[in-house]
Amino acid sequence: MTTCTNYAESLAFTYKAYLNGYPTLSYGVLVPHEDTNTALAVLRRLLLNMPIGNELLINSHHYIWHNNVEIVSSKQLRKYLHVVDAEVTSGKVIIASPYSIKGANKERNEDSAGILSIKYCGDTITLFHIFAIADGVSSLHGGDYASSFSVRSFISGALSLINTVNTDLKANLKELLMRIHMELQDYAEKNNVNVGTTFTGGIIIQRDNAATATIAHIGDSRAYKITSNTVSRLTTDHSLGGHVITQALGYVIKNIDTYETMIGRNTYLVLTTDGVTDVVTDDTIGRIVHEYRYPRHISWLS
Repeated sequence: MTTCTNYAESLAFTYKAYLNGYPTLSYGVLVPHEDTNTALAVLRRLLLNMPIGNELLINSHHYIWHNNVEIVSSKQLRKYLHVVDAEVTSGKVIIASPYSIKGANKERNEDSAGILSIKYCGDTITLFHIFAIADGVSSLHGGDYASSFSVRSFISGALSLINTVNTDLKANLKELLMRIHMELQDYAEKNNVNVGTTFTGGIIIQRDNAATATIAHIGDSRAYKITSNTVSRLTTDHSLGGHVITQALGYVIKNIDTYETMIGRNTYLVLTTDGVTDVVTDDTIGRIVHEYRYPRHISWLS
């Protein structure tokens, strides 16, 4: 099955997120009149809850559905909606759907997670998955703000890297996280509070049958790569144990870890906060993945 339209160039996208315990879902098809920069600008504004603006709308055809509201419509594009959902792509790459609930001893949910999946159709067919998870530091003020801001800003900021995939992606992700870190520090200074959040996120780029994940990591939220017979923890916790983390976005950064790994057929990339890993072992996470298989069920049960 193809997810490309009859146009020379187009983007189909799905955005799923949990920001402080509240789900969001957007999807659509974007067909720019000239190049993909217009489509990426529309997506970036959508993710940041900014008005799209007529200057962008007149340069492309769009169909966008956002949180139960059809915000931009083009009848000729509706027939392509059934191809938009990129959560599972031909059985080659499966990424857990974002899900979060407040812990029993928490006053508010300070976890946030999101994934933006894009299928670009042009001279080549390329899949991009931009993903992120963050856990606000509860001992600081504004952990919920820090986590949601980091996830939203990372996913929207990473869109600019799609057209520069042949550069040093690890360095680009580090630079992006440093910008988010400084923006959080500016927020903290202006509001006379301390904020901080763990963060793990990155980009999967898939062409043909080859997919590569590049990941950036701060704190103790983890990324796992799970195959039919292995559970591999990709990240190393920045923690002294007992929820004492040594690094957090917006608070203190010593170094940003980066990783690169191939994602093959029947491979799962699972991201989770310490709310799961404190009570569930790595082997148990692997067992849940193999038993339930579907990303939505895996995230609910983990």
